[in-house]
Amino acid sequence: MISRQVPSTVFKSCLFKKSTGFQPPGCKAKYFWSDGFHGNKWSHQLAKSGERKKMTQTLHCGINHLAGFSTVSPSQNVAVDNNGSDLVDPRLRFNVDMENYHNADLSDVNDLVHELTVGSGYVMCKQLFTKDEVDHARELILYLIKTQGSKATHFQGSEEAKPELQARVWNLLNKGKIFEKIVQHPKTLAILAPIIGDDCQLGSVATNTIFPGGSGQEPHIDYPYWDYYERHHWPVTPKVKGVPFHMNMQATLMLDDFTEENGATAIVPWTQHDAHYPEKSGDFFQKCIQATGKAGDMFFFPGLLQHAAMPNKSNQSRTAVILQYLPKYIRPMEDKRVAADILSRATPQLRRLLTLDYPYPAVLDEAEPINTEGSKSEFEWK
Repeated sequence: MISRQVPSTVFKSCLFKKSTGFQPPGCKAKYFWSDGFHGNKWSHQLAKSGERKKMTQTLHCGINHLAGFSTVSPSQNVAVDNNGSDLVDPRLRFNVDMENYHNADLSDVNDLVHELTVGSGYVMCKQLFTKDEVDHARELILYLIKTQGSKATHFQGSEEAKPELQARVWNLLNKGKIFEKIVQHPKTLAILAPIIGDDCQLGSVATNTIFPGGSGQEPHIDYPYWDYYERHHWPVTPKVKGVPFHMNMQATLMLDDFTEENGATAIVPWTQHDAHYPEKSGDFFQKCIQATGKAGDMFFFPGLLQHAAMPNKSNQSRTAVILQYLPKYIRPMEDKRVAADILSRATPQLRRLLTLDYPYPAVLDEAEPINTEGSKSEFEWK
């Protein structure tokens, strides 16, 4: 093993620099290298600079309650849990079928869009991914949790919160090919187009795992509305009742069965019709229902729909992939830094979701001297 064992309690923002002697540009907190993650933006830079060898000495640590002492061998893609057992990288033994999608029938899309925008604001699509795909994604996320260390989380601000019993894995496009497939399911894209545009973008793709005893979240609405409790940031309401204008759509893929006991997401139906931050949590919990379903199901809702992950009172963890989609004009929440090998194989749909061919912002002072705006322009980015 190349890596050294360290207690997870010593994980610090400076761990990267101390363990490798190298700090990438812009690395200010909690960044560290794992060759098993294939495709970090720095990999190509490091290979050229001769620093990659140093990077393989990265210290890894797990979350206290889950991994205790944990190491990973970047050269072998094998982690060691605190019992000394090998944890083989699930990406090495699963082939992702990027050609065929499960349950891609689009005949009910109009009804689903109507329910999301005019109706209750919540729809469930059953079994959009196969059992093998869901099992692989879940196994991979639990592997990554054991090897990546603590990460930022959201909406854990209450006095009763237990953020140590929740784990996020961010920037999933760089973490496994299965997530490239998940973000561009044909049914998902068909639902999004009439609501936020056929040129919408991926704002974030991450997972949220709540372990037994985890406290769930405070009720909230999602980015970019996340700070609507600060009304001076919003001089005019971003949503008028009766006008189906939305700046966020959320999709949640269940990697475990979602039950009332294990903290299935709570929602308050119809609250997407206007902008209202759920500042009185008592009202939220009186009116909410829980979105229960089976592993492989995906539910959709506008970011304005009031919601919250609920406490996990079961004896098993529960995990979901959280997909955020935004119109092209909203600044994305997550700087995804997608790796070159992923960009090289990206489908037209994925390229559009990543706004790879979108022309702005542009250095117009250096642009080609042609007419690039207007219905009769000489440039069509689409």
